[in-house]
Amino acid sequence: MAKTKAKASSHPIEELMAKKSGILSKAQALTTMGLPETAQPLWASAASYEERIASLLDAHKEGLEAAVHRISAASCYQQAGDPSRATNLYRAALAGPLSDITRNEVEEMLTECLAFLLDAAPRKAVEVLAAPDD
Repeated sequence: MAKTKAKASSHPIEELMAKKSGILSKAQALTTMGLPETAQPLWASAASYEERIASLLDAHKEGLEAAVHRISAASCYQQAGDPSRATNLYRAALAGPLSDITRNEVEEMLTECLAFLLDAAPRKAVEVLAAPDD
């Protein structure tokens, strides 16, 4: 009897979305359980999947859908504690085709990230200056 090979998916975007959804569900559950630090690597992983999905959608000329996944990636990076990457992705999403309502919402999310970065910058500078020399 011949062995059957696992069929390679003809839909890599769907495979990535399925993997991302599983990771995202775990991150959301851990966050809901009050374990946001434990969830941070999962948020970052989900964001990475979202970035890949967005790039593939761009390649398929699906600009609006790609922008939606960039927004999701940015939100995940924000949850992961990486507002710099979130900021870059919000800006990238704003460069795409968005409805006026979505554009306004993304601009608000971007403003929130930028405010967080501005607030965190002086603390980081103080930490660096106060660190003992090795």
